Amino acid sequence: MAPSIGPFLGKFTIRWGIAFFSLAVFDLLVFLVILLAIWNPEKLKKKEQPLIKLRNRIGLIRWPIAIAALVLPTYLLLYTQWGSIFTGPYLRLMLLLTSSLLFALIASAGESHLLTRTNFLLGLLLTGSVFAMGDYLTNVTNYPFTLSWSEGNRLYDYSLSFGSDRYKFPGKLKIPFFAPGRYMLWGIIFLIPDTPIWLHRLWDAILWTIPYLLLGFLIARWGTLSRKGKLMFSLWVFLFLTQGPIYTPLVLSALLIVIFVHPGRWLLSLLGVVLASFYAASSRYTWFAAPVTWTVLILLSAFNINRGEKFVVTLRRILPIALISFAGLAAAVIAHPQLIFPQEKLAAGSSFSQPLLWFRLLPNATYNEGIILGIITKTIPLITLMVWRIVSKQWKLNWIQKFTFVGSAFVFLMIGLIISVKIGGGNNLHNLDMYLVTLVILSGLMLKGVNKNYPSKWPLWAQGVLVLAMFVPSWNSFNTATPLQLPLQNTVANALEAIQTEVKKAKLQGEILFIDQRQLLTFDYIQDVQLVSEYEKKLLMERAMANNFDYFQEFYEDLEEKRFSLIVSNPLSRKKQYSTDGFAEENNAWVKWVARPVLCYYKPIYTSKEVRIQLLVPRATPKNCPKYIYPP
Repeated sequence: MAPSIGPFLGKFTIRWGIAFFSLAVFDLLVFLVILLAIWNPEKLKKKEQPLIKLRNRIGLIRWPIAIAALVLPTYLLLYTQWGSIFTGPYLRLMLLLTSSLLFALIASAGESHLLTRTNFLLGLLLTGSVFAMGDYLTNVTNYPFTLSWSEGNRLYDYSLSFGSDRYKFPGKLKIPFFAPGRYMLWGIIFLIPDTPIWLHRLWDAILWTIPYLLLGFLIARWGTLSRKGKLMFSLWVFLFLTQGPIYTPLVLSALLIVIFVHPGRWLLSLLGVVLASFYAASSRYTWFAAPVTWTVLILLSAFNINRGEKFVVTLRRILPIALISFAGLAAAVIAHPQLIFPQEKLAAGSSFSQPLLWFRLLPNATYNEGIILGIITKTIPLITLMVWRIVSKQWKLNWIQKFTFVGSAFVFLMIGLIISVKIGGGNNLHNLDMYLVTLVILSGLMLKGVNKNYPSKWPLWAQGVLVLAMFVPSWNSFNTATPLQLPLQNTVANALEAIQTEVKKAKLQGEILFIDQRQLLTFDYIQDVQLVSEYEKKLLMERAMANNFDYFQEFYEDLEEKRFSLIVSNPLSRKKQYSTDGFAEENNAWVKWVARPVLCYYKPIYTSKEVRIQLLVPRATPKNCPKYIYPP
């Protein structure tokens, strides 16, 4: 990004030349220190003493310096222009390792060591965690338009649980998708009157961070880790699950299981699995069996098979666990009755009629790594440690525990892979959520047999895998995030003024349809408008991906009859995409079922690509109407 003309080295200006030279000197010093540490560690150890004395002399002042070392990369890469410039992996890797090293140098205490490996790993986890939290907090803004493809309309959805009275609508508004557990969690903030949009985005950031840390902390208490070890495990769980990312309701369900379920405490475990199963199923129907499975894993972790015990006796002892599991499944069915509907009725839903894009398991334009390689790179260090501890009999499991632990993880892995290839997904690992949370719970069960100082006695290769298991999620949080890029304030103000002006004119002529940007109604950026609840963007997209001809006929009839005097949408295009484009299949479904029919009957009068909005009014004469929109 430096200017390409200047007197220094035939390229740089003096200022950029100094910056380049300083970075090169720093890199060279790091390289020399690493060489010295490898070939003559004793000599390096002698040079540590002046630094140790200096660190000990500054006393408590070192902690603000340590915090600054952790926060500086986050500020640099997420809250300044440099984050959009320094997107390559190597400089970011240097920042991550340098920040972790500085923290370890400053936080380590005593006279014998300049730093310890434990403090370096703690610095690595802290730097990654601070960066991940900072990434979520970048979205806390009063920006009135949507920050992502669906963020604005989701805020509208969340308002329907506790704030539906803010809309002009004859009758009771219904949530378009059955997920009350999820919508009520994000919507609870609407109980506070007149909350600004930034507060809801702050609540969103809290929900994506705090529950994960709490889950890690509670699981860490299962073992005999030191206080620092528990902190490290909590941070690791947060970063490990953020790799999905895992939706918060499933994490909260896991929290309920971890809090209530304990071997031998049957009533408390029963209460926990009922609450967790009910909440999980009411948030997403595919999660209905997850809390029950985690309950079985925890209860079986203390289940011993006595030598010479008859199989019938073993089954009788497992009976309480089975009864608790059935109670959890019953709670899930009560929360989501569609789980017991006949298969043909389930198949009629759009989720069961959408195509499966199996190529997204491999590297593709939508997800560079592909689902299979992505899940392998993010979990293989942890799985390697688990397998080694089982094979080496350091984690002693009977045949029932082995079958259940391995079987549950494998089943959730297969389910996650299948869901991930459904059209509309496959750009990250969030559909492997049950699998990732299961690995976290299994890692906590493995911790029960680990002495707090024991990993230092592991073979060198196992210690290396443990370091890798901590590094991978830290690096994944640090690798790609960039600052939030918002349009100029004048652009935002002009777009908002244009919408307000056109809405004011159009509401005198007929109904106004907000396909997109419904949060403008939610937070009173657009006032005194009769809400048209149908034809919301996410629902249209869901039906388009399912090729639901019957659903769209009513929509097309409304378009043809010019029911709406104004349509507010994201910018529409008739252009189809190819396999080299990300989400090409989703885009093409949208173009076919939504964009082309709308543009046939309506013409754009205002478009702002910067804020991703388009205003459309009826055409006098339909233009380029697709044949398929008419009944065959």
